[in-house]
This record gives sequence, structure tokens and C-alpha cells, in this order.
Amino acid sequence: MKEVKCTIIQDVLPLYIDEVVSQDTKEMVDEHLQHCNKCQKEYESMKRDLYIPVDNKVSLFKSVGKKWRKKKVIISLASIFATAIILLGAYLCIFYYERVIPYSKNLFKIEMPNDNQLVSHYYGKSYATFHGTYPSPMVIDGEKKNVSFIFYTETIADSPSRSLINNEKNLNEQDYIWKFDESEKIDAVYYVDYDVEKIVAGKDSWDSVLERAVLIWEK
Repeated sequence: MKEVKCTIIQDVLPLYIDEVVSQDTKEMVDEHLQHCNKCQKEYESMKRDLYIPVDNKVSLFKSVGKKWRKKKVIISLASIFATAIILLGAYLCIFYYERVIPYSKNLFKIEMPNDNQLVSHYYGKSYATFHGTYPSPMVIDGEKKNVSFIFYTETIADSPSRSLINNEKNLNEQDYIWKFDESEKIDAVYYVDYDVEKIVAGKDSWDSVLERAVLIWEK
């Protein structure tokens, strides 16, 4: 029988070790390894590199399984957390985010029904908060007057423009009326959106607030 070259034997050794060669090839390699020390050493080396014990295989699969389960738990927790954040944001936006109700003659009226008590009457369906200032002295057209600034806010859940959401809530008539503090001192009432924190921080001023305000009542 013609001698098979070592290079050919070494090329088929991986398949031989994995036992995926034909019977004829297996016999050829067996016969060659019996008398070739070089290929015998190459065979032993390949066998050590390619062989994975059964226990190690099981451990490897268990490790992969644990990592995958851990990853799934992390993904699930992240999804739950993200969903909770979205729901919380939506809840806060609906029930707590307030926006100023634009001024309209049909919605607001300043009245003094009796005892010189000045009141603000709101004629909308509902509102969230009333904001008003104590009478403050200001110079208007060269004349000193005590001025009070007011504005109303609404939320999506408590808003005149959201009757479908708010159709079960009906405020009492008294809830629509706001009594001014020290009303006997007030000379004029203006409707305007203002932020006291910005004014205190110097980012806005009462003069600037007055310039953009709407006069809704004057003594």
C-alpha cells in the first residue's frame, strides 16, 4: 500500500477525532498513526484541544442558561420601571400640571355684592387653583394705586375644556367665588400670569407684570 503523506493525515485529523470520517479513511489514519510518531503527537495535541468533557459541556450550558435568565430578569425589571415612569409622568401631567386659563370676559368677573367685600367670580365649569396678590401700591399713569393681580389655572383632569373627563364633578356655587383679602384697599384688579419666584430672583418685575396685564376691575 502506498504511504500516505503526513500532511494529508493531519488535514483529516479533526474529522477523525470527531468520528465523522468514512470507515476507509478511519482505517487509513489508524494504520498511519501506528508507525508515525509525528502524526501521533499531532493527534494527541488536537485531541486535547478539541475534546470537551461531558461535565464541562453541561456546566457550560448551565452557565449560559443562568446568564440568559439573568438577562431576561434585568430586561423585565427595566421594562416595568420604564412603564412605571411613563404612567407616573402621565398621572402628574393629568392631575398636577397646571396651565393658566386665558382671560375672557365670559369667564371672569370682579364684583362687590355687599359690605365692600370684593370677590372674583369664575363662570367656567371648573378650575384647579386661584392665584391672587395682596393689594400693592403701584404708579399707574402718574397716579398711585393699590393693585391686586390674579389668575386661574386648570389641569387636564380639572379643566373647563375637558368636560368629557370632568363631567362627574360639579363645584358648588361658593367654590367659584374668591374673596379678596383687604379688599377695601384695592383700587384695581388685573388678570395676568405671574411667577413670584422669578420676581424675587430678579428675572421679572411687578412693573413688567403690569405691562402685560389685563385690567378687569377698577374702583
